[in-house]
Amino acid sequence: MKEIKISFNGKKYDVKVGDATTSPVEVVVNGKSYQVEFEAESSGPVAPAKTASPVAPVVVTTPVVSTPAPVTAAGNGSGVRAPMPGTIVAVDVKAGDKVTRGQQLVSLEAMKMKNAIRAPMDATIKEVYVTEGAKVQYNDLLVSFE
Repeated sequence: MKEIKISFNGKKYDVKVGDATTSPVEVVVNGKSYQVEFEAESSGPVAPAKTASPVAPVVVTTPVVSTPAPVTAAGNGSGVRAPMPGTIVAVDVKAGDKVTRGQQLVSLEAMKMKNAIRAPMDATIKEVYVTEGAKVQYNDLLVSFE
């Protein structure tokens, strides 16, 4: 988990942010765990914020109960989809590779941060749909499994 310290409305918070490639994301604020989901980006112009606080909109749900990474249907098997728009900076697998849960499949750069997209289960790669340098949108299919 990435640890950061923030100040908001005069209060200080110790924040730990889990793997941003999963949804929901585990966030621990001053020792209390939450699951949060980032709201989808709007496609139109955005009015400038009226405050100086750069805070991303989040939806706070229930306290954390360990959940597996999401697996999304892709034809007859399953696959991994892009958790956010960005650019593929590395492809670490190819069709036919056997992968284990948690193994890095691709690296996705979004908002100047590199995100490891990992296998949600032990599987064999059926097809890789992206190449290095490819631009992807939220929910684009990256890799499918047999």
